[in-house]
Amino acid sequence: MTAGRLPLRFRRDEGGVAAIEFAIIAPLLVALLLGAVTLYDLFRASHIAEKATFTTADIMSRENSTSTDKIGTNRAIFVAMSRHAASDTTFRVTSIKRQGKNFTVCWSDAPSPLVKMVDATIPTPQMPLVADGDTVLLVETTVRATPLFDSVGLPAMTLANFSAIRSRTGGPIKNESVPSAPC
Repeated sequence: MTAGRLPLRFRRDEGGVAAIEFAIIAPLLVALLLGAVTLYDLFRASHIAEKATFTTADIMSRENSTSTDKIGTNRAIFVAMSRHAASDTTFRVTSIKRQGKNFTVCWSDAPSPLVKMVDATIPTPQMPLVADGDTVLLVETTVRATPLFDSVGLPAMTLANFSAIRSRTGGPIKNESVPSAPC
């Protein structure tokens, strides 16, 4: 083979093209895969926290009364169901009564770091339809979720949920540990 034909043969050779294309596309495919897995993990964490909030509220709605100890037990149930450390979660339970167009806090109990709810902090636009004079139990939770892979560019976020539920026993749920407003 002559030296003049070597560049022509090199130019026509297509061996290794697939490897070069793969080397160009592989980082993009890996980034897409990591992004999809991260988004799925955050969606799953959000869904689990939401279900845990609703389940905890449902458990609490089945009793006539509660106490700080029972609320602590329900918080432990929430933490176990949400699959997060207790330090990454918050939990607040409030009994709210509708009087005319306004809502009033009957009692509120919140383990640290949350504070007890007052009338001014009731999430009125998010409240469900409640009959005048009716009482609902509002369970609020947060879970701190961190992305599975930091390379996707998503920051750690707080997933907040709340559930407003009527007592299954008919009357308002009393809290034996917290002085309540006249409800």
